[in-house]
Amino acid sequence: MPTQIQLRRDAAADWASNNPTLAAGEFGWESDSNRFKIGTGSAAWNSLDYADTLKTLGDISVNGSSIIAPSNGDLTLTTSGSGKVNISGAYTLPSSDGSANQVLQTDGSGVLSFGSVSVGDFSFVGSTMSSPSNADITLAPSGTGGVIASGIKIKGTSISSDDSTIININDGLVVDGSLTLQTGASVTGIADEDDLSSNSATLLASQQSIKAYVDNEISNVSVGDLTFNGSTIGAPSNADLTLTSSNGNVVIEGIRVAGTTISTEDSSAGVEIAGNLIPSQDGVFQLGSASRRWQTLYVAAETIDLGGATIKSDGSGQLEIAATGATLPSGSKIGDQSLVLGGKTNKTGARPVQIVKVFVSDGSTNKSDAQFLAGTADLELEFNGTVETVPVYTDAQQTFTLANGTSLTSNAGGITLFQF
Repeated sequence: MPTQIQLRRDAAADWASNNPTLAAGEFGWESDSNRFKIGTGSAAWNSLDYADTLKTLGDISVNGSSIIAPSNGDLTLTTSGSGKVNISGAYTLPSSDGSANQVLQTDGSGVLSFGSVSVGDFSFVGSTMSSPSNADITLAPSGTGGVIASGIKIKGTSISSDDSTIININDGLVVDGSLTLQTGASVTGIADEDDLSSNSATLLASQQSIKAYVDNEISNVSVGDLTFNGSTIGAPSNADLTLTSSNGNVVIEGIRVAGTTISTEDSSAGVEIAGNLIPSQDGVFQLGSASRRWQTLYVAAETIDLGGATIKSDGSGQLEIAATGATLPSGSKIGDQSLVLGGKTNKTGARPVQIVKVFVSDGSTNKSDAQFLAGTADLELEFNGTVETVPVYTDAQQTFTLANGTSLTSNAGGITLFQF
């Protein structure tokens, strides 16, 4: 009777669930995947590798989806018949990834590398097409075709618009040769119209300056990451807009900016600010410095606020401050009380006095009080702030005639008139 040999078998899920340890050399077959493992006597099922996986083929090793040649050995893939896949040592692949939008190109000797798109000796990077150094870019259509670049048509030596609209020149136009105007043509913006002969259609560039007048606004133009929309230049979100000049100044509508200095471009009196000038932080910045001060500060009345206290003015008077003290205008007061002044004579110079103006009538003219007060006082008397024996008239450099016809002398003692 023949001997029947059967291998140990089970479904893949059951093998994994039971995870038995096969004896050394014992076969274990997965009946549903048709794969098998061979036991080692110590490793459980889940730790064993499948024995049906191809590991080597000749001197080629296979690991998962990788085919590996021996060290320094070439890897050759060949097809039979008219097959197309054949590297077979003709190309050397790059060892690292290229940059975005690059392509794989050859150097002509079988070495492949990543590089920018090129056609002939042109290179293409982003939206820029570049020719070799110092080489012209020639666009030559065949037949009667023209070259159209963003609406500008070039056909032979003629430049026109593709849609019959006006061609705008937004910068200076320099003509090294002669500029010929056909009959019926017109030029807008001639710098010196007297130089244009009415009978001549030719303008010599060395003698004439032509300025193009642009009627239409430029919209949705970008330079770098700046955008131009009408008369607005926009920087990207949260980015600074920086205008710099090489050893020059930046001039904006007559305002000159040189480094951190702002001045006027012409001889105008100064820079005008048509709004409030407010610091970005409270109590941090200063107006001027200890070494660079403003000469004169002009402000309207009642406009100086020092920490909540105000300084007011009616537009008249003068306040002087010096190391020897402050000089106040005549009639200065503390609150609603007048200040007591020092005397003007030798005996009252250091005493507090009240200066009183005295008006005297000559008896020949009748005047009202208002008329008297509108004139200049005849006398100015000093009345002491303290009671002292000081003649009022004589020490005020005035004369006084007594009832007996004699004059009160300047050294008369004991007589004090109008003493408070």
